[in-house]
Amino acid sequence: MATEPDKAPHVERKITQAQLALNFEGFWALLYWPLLIVAGAAALVIGGVLPLLPVWPRAVLLAALAMALLWSLIPLSYFLRSGWASRQDGMRRVEEKSGLAHRPVSALDDKLPDNVTNHVQHVLWREHRLRQLKSLDVLKAGRPTSSWRDIDPYAIRLLVALGLVAALLLGPGSARRNLADSLALNAPASAPQLAVDVWLRPPAYTGKPPFLLTSAAMAERLKQDPELHVPENAVMSLRITGGKEPRLSFHQPVDGGGSAPEVEGFKPQIKTADGLFQADVTLTRPATVEVTDGGKTLGSWRIALIPDAPPKVDITDMPQGDSSGMLSTKWKVSDDYGVTGVTSDIYLADGQDEGVAFTDPGIFEFDPPKLPINLRKASPKEESGESKADVAEHPWAGFMVEMTLTARDAAGHTTESARRTFRLPERQFTNLLARALIEQRRRLILKPEEAGGVAEMLDAIITYPKDLIDRSGTQIAIAAVLSHLRAAGDRNEVDTVISDLWQIAVNVEEGVLADAKAELEAARKALEKALKEGAPPERIAELTKKLRQALDRYMQSMAQEAQKQLSQGQQKQDRQPPGKVVTPQDLQKMLDMIDKLSKSGNNEAAQQMLSQLEDILRNLKPGTPQQGQSQGQDSPLSQMLDKLSELMRQQQKLMDETQRAPQQDMGEQDQQSGQQPGQDSQQGMGSLGDRQQGLGQMLDELMKQFGQNGMQAPQSFGQAGKNMKRAEGSLREGDREQALGDQGEAMSKLREGAKGMAEQLMQQSRGQQDSQGRDGEARGDNRDPLGRPLPSSGEEQGGMHDMLPSELAIERARQILDMLRSKAGETGLPKYERDYIDRLLNGLY
Repeated sequence: MATEPDKAPHVERKITQAQLALNFEGFWALLYWPLLIVAGAAALVIGGVLPLLPVWPRAVLLAALAMALLWSLIPLSYFLRSGWASRQDGMRRVEEKSGLAHRPVSALDDKLPDNVTNHVQHVLWREHRLRQLKSLDVLKAGRPTSSWRDIDPYAIRLLVALGLVAALLLGPGSARRNLADSLALNAPASAPQLAVDVWLRPPAYTGKPPFLLTSAAMAERLKQDPELHVPENAVMSLRITGGKEPRLSFHQPVDGGGSAPEVEGFKPQIKTADGLFQADVTLTRPATVEVTDGGKTLGSWRIALIPDAPPKVDITDMPQGDSSGMLSTKWKVSDDYGVTGVTSDIYLADGQDEGVAFTDPGIFEFDPPKLPINLRKASPKEESGESKADVAEHPWAGFMVEMTLTARDAAGHTTESARRTFRLPERQFTNLLARALIEQRRRLILKPEEAGGVAEMLDAIITYPKDLIDRSGTQIAIAAVLSHLRAAGDRNEVDTVISDLWQIAVNVEEGVLADAKAELEAARKALEKALKEGAPPERIAELTKKLRQALDRYMQSMAQEAQKQLSQGQQKQDRQPPGKVVTPQDLQKMLDMIDKLSKSGNNEAAQQMLSQLEDILRNLKPGTPQQGQSQGQDSPLSQMLDKLSELMRQQQKLMDETQRAPQQDMGEQDQQSGQQPGQDSQQGMGSLGDRQQGLGQMLDELMKQFGQNGMQAPQSFGQAGKNMKRAEGSLREGDREQALGDQGEAMSKLREGAKGMAEQLMQQSRGQQDSQGRDGEARGDNRDPLGRPLPSSGEEQGGMHDMLPSELAIERARQILDMLRSKAGETGLPKYERDYIDRLLNGLY
């Protein structure tokens, strides 16, 4: 049975909870008006309303808010002093919330009178209390409730809360700054001063900088020429602060001033906030731009647009092909601001060998081939190059086609070149079986409805394979193709047969070389991709190793195929000088150079070397030496190149000595020694002038030899002669700076002429080759006048001979280049020394 001490703490807790709930409800009700006034004032301050009011209205409003706040705090102060809920109030709340009748909780404080001494009465009283406590097992103090709904039946508090939230999210400036401005009762700050800034930003692809139309320099320029010429699609940016009613308008350009009607078509993007007016508009047509504020004109500019010319593209030579089916096309593109890309389109020509157009539509089912064209530089203004694509497998190979190139620029303009009609190159097969398969393949391409006749021919081939099929794998492959052709139900299955016939013909033609060649090509493409993407040196070294291994296997397979053909009497061994044959060692040395170039960071040169390797491998035939021709080595042009090379070396040597020679006006030491200022230096410079005169005479003799051999001397040689004569005069006068400048110009013109002579000699050398030979030797020392090897095949011949210097030479060149760049950045250098360093660095960046 429960005792009184067990129940009493539980009841006391509920009474205490009821007291707290009553105190909170009373305190919360009295906080309504103070909180409402404070929230309303905060919304006015943070929202920036009070700072906008004049001083006296703002002061009156602040005083009213302060008085209202003090008035609302009076009831709260009374409550804090004597308004707390008593124990009796708590008991009564417990009874009400618990639904108890006869006030059993309030009766807990009742006691017997002191004069009651009867034991029986005390026992009855104690039993009475225990029964009351037992009935108080479930008591509720009730949660505090808000009376704001009764105080504010119109929900004004919600409007004030929304205003405060809006002020916090959208209010201008910071709350601290707005509060300071609201409480400041001094005179308001002066209105911001009117300021106008107008910028013109040419499109980024033009590479031209923006310029400020409202600058003082621009104002002076506009006095000379009131019309501004800017690139098409330039963006005008306008910024006005302190304006009342700013406006941007566009009018027809008129001469002689006067009003002009407004024009449509301009869509400026306008933003206004806190007295700031911003507008951006793209200029797509000529117009006079006016900026006004109310009735006042702030500025007017007459804009004329420089149209963005479309790019130009041309196929410079007729596209050519070789016996392997490689298409080569030379092209040239240009644009005023830069070409972003060039694409090719190839179409079947109307005129074919069989007549006009095609009698059957089968060939039109195939997508046209593509010639990928890659620009060496990003957005070049002018570039020419040669693109290649292997189109041997394409069904259109061997047919007449038309090609156009399409160039596009950054502005979106496109231009299509003139069409070139030519025969798409096809691979030439020598094996009888391969030629038969290719013939049936072409029959399927042109007339897929004749699949039955093709099947009969393939059946005849595998039925009588003697002296035609030398490997069982080939016979099985043809049988599989025959089965697929007979079961073909749609055009896609016929296309699969066409592809399979090509692969079988290639395997028959190449014999054991097929797999090795496929592996070699895959390794080469992987290395080429890595070089283009700038892969890390470890990855490039790994791919180079794989290419080296694939090349070894390919050369071994080629040797086996050559022995096989020789034993069968299919080819004759040509007798050529052993030094003119491309050996496996030559190819391995090319790979070594590719590896070294990639390690030195010159990936572009490594790609060029890899491209040369691809050309050599494509022209290699089993048992056919890839010889060069030595004709033309002693030609008159070659001899003149030798003399020009010697002349350029002497001129460069003279430039170095001129640089080291003392300047004429530096003769203080001569004066101290009793000599005339600059006497020795004058004599030294005079001797250099004599040597310069001799080099000029060498150039005159070289130019005479051109006329004696029926050739015209390059125009740059005449200009070089003039520079040499001026350099001679400057040397005799002791003007070293002017002499160095003229000598540098002479060297530049000599290099220009040497380049043209070297190209002419290479063309002559190529013209003397046979169809299977490689580029021959151009000169006895295989070098052009600049000391560079001429481009020919094989490391000992031309462009691959000493193409890559030693690692020590490369490191030394880097040190010299770093030293020159550091020296060029120093201040206080004499002008002649700075010009000399600039000439050395010219072209190295």
